Amino acid sequence: MNSRKQTNKICLVLALLGSSFQAGAAQILLQASPTEPTTATVSRNEPNLFKVDGRKIKRIHGTEGMFTVTPEQDTGVAWLKPTTDKPLMSIFITDDTGQHYKLLLKVEDIPAETIIIRGSKGSAPQSRGIKNEPRNEEILGAIMALHDGEGDPKSELVPLWKGVKFELVRTLDLRGLRGEAYKLTNTSDKQVVMDEREFYRDGVQAVSVEKLVLEAGDSTAVFVLSEGE
Repeated sequence: MNSRKQTNKICLVLALLGSSFQAGAAQILLQASPTEPTTATVSRNEPNLFKVDGRKIKRIHGTEGMFTVTPEQDTGVAWLKPTTDKPLMSIFITDDTGQHYKLLLKVEDIPAETIIIRGSKGSAPQSRGIKNEPRNEEILGAIMALHDGEGDPKSELVPLWKGVKFELVRTLDLRGLRGEAYKLTNTSDKQVVMDEREFYRDGVQAVSVEKLVLEAGDSTAVFVLSEGE
């Protein structure tokens, strides 16, 4: 478990759609769904330019305290600078049509990067006003609600792996969806590296882990979204 390599931060068995690029060159990311994460590499010490091809960025959402954002209202681009020493972080980007994009960012000591996001087909942008599929919107909304602390308080230890404590702390029941928020603590004396696919079970629609790498004694939030009644 402790030596498993890190992968995406959200969702089941989903393939990475991004490609690796050398530092300093624009990274063009292709993404088809808000539940499919795409990986990019950003500078830790300099602002990085984010652009959605053919659209304007309205919002960048992520874990509080992990980064700062400076938007350009006239151009629709945004500058993001990490404020964390963690090697990975996740963000959601919303454009002016309501489309959402999920990115897993690798934070490295490199020069500033330019990140350009496009639809997976690389074609012209969709017509203004076209939204994500309703189910994807519901899934994304539920994940964000759990992230923001919504739901009914719980306190239930759940067996998981040796060397970790896994506690159910909140549940959120929506129409057709059930959200569960967990606190996972590394109780061992070794580093724990997680893969979100390890939280997959029948009926799971999405998984979000705030920190994929835990040092001894560290904790992270884990959000699991499953099919509900």
